[in-house]
Order: sequence, then C-alpha cells, then structure tokens
Amino acid sequence: GINAEYGNKGRFITSGLWSIARHPNYFGEIVLWFGLWLAAVPFFTSPLAYLSVLCPTLTALQITYLSGVPMLEKSGIEKWGDEEEYVRYMENTPCLLPFFGAGKKIKSG
Repeated sequence: GINAEYGNKGRFITSGLWSIARHPNYFGEIVLWFGLWLAAVPFFTSPLAYLSVLCPTLTALQITYLSGVPMLEKSGIEKWGDEEEYVRYMENTPCLLPFFGAGKKIKSG
C-alpha cells in the first residue's frame, strides 16, 4: 500500500486534513449525522419528532467520549507518546474542530 511505498507504515498522520485537526474523520461523521437530521426537520409532522436530535447528539457523544477519539488517542500515546514530534502534534493540533480549540497536553515517557 501507499504507507509501505513511502515508509509511513506504523506512523501517525500529520498531513492533509490531519494537519488542522487530529480526528477530521470523526468531525465529518458528526457533521454528517447532524446534517441528515437537519435535512429531515422540514418533514417533521409532530413536535415529538424533534426529539430525534438525540440520535446525532448521542452519536457525537459516543465518538468523542466513549469510543472513537479516546480509544485512538490512548493508542497513539502508547505508540508514539515518547516521540517529540507526536507530543508537539498533540499539543498544537485541535482534536475535532479545525482551527478551534487547544491541543492536548500529554506526558511523554
């Protein structure tokens, strides 16, 4: 694959979208689910239908606090937490929202 061709196998990504957010794929998934909900709003025929916003909300909470982000960040810290480049990336790159929010302070070693 491309990772092997360029010597990136087992490395973390810092280029493309990953240069402005550590988890742009999860940000995209959250935006997708809220967008689908928003697109459905004009077709709601009952006030109770608005409770369906719980679906994208719970999905976003699951991705950011239970699975997705926490699991990947824990794994990344275990793999690369001793590398200065990774520590700098974590500390200077927002988690989800490109350009917004601080990075994450981690202890290396």
